[in-house]
Amino acid sequence: MALSTHKETDLRNLILERATKLFQLFGYHKLVMEDIARAVGKSRSTLYLYYKDKDAIFGAIVEREIKAYLAELTAELQQHHSAVERLRAYFRIKFNFRYAKATEYLIMNQEMAQQPEMVNRMRIYTDPPETEYLMGIIRYGIATDEFVALPDEQIRLITTMMISALHNIANDVLVNVETANLSSVQTLLQLLFVDGILSR
Repeated sequence: MALSTHKETDLRNLILERATKLFQLFGYHKLVMEDIARAVGKSRSTLYLYYKDKDAIFGAIVEREIKAYLAELTAELQQHHSAVERLRAYFRIKFNFRYAKATEYLIMNQEMAQQPEMVNRMRIYTDPPETEYLMGIIRYGIATDEFVALPDEQIRLITTMMISALHNIANDVLVNVETANLSSVQTLLQLLFVDGILSR
């Protein structure tokens, strides 16, 4: 029984690895289940035993990428002691991650620029944990007198605004990933969002 479960896990991972490469090469729209099945060396019907469709495979890949991003974010934020340092680290890690994925998935990045619903599907995975991280950083900054005291309702609103702004700015800036000036964008974001809530 355990051997069977191990083989199933291996096959799931193989499907995701091969599908990831195909999404990177061809984007989302041109790829079909038959392409993935061929890359895995299995039939389409075998793939359907593990994933109901291409969208489910895409969702599993996104979820895996987001878990890796959140693990990096957690490890990095723990290294910073002030709320200001944590917030700056958050912006840096977020944009570096988004830039890395935009360059890995060039075709999909272009597709997302034309079809925002693809971004919205990914935000289902990213927004809830990022909201918790940001609210925690802001609350910590208020507790340490680094940030202006705000009621919880405003903390949630600022967090929502930050996340929405970051997603939209990243999407706009990274449409032309080859010419994106990430450093300038990160500096301006920190001026807008970090300096704006500093305690005076």
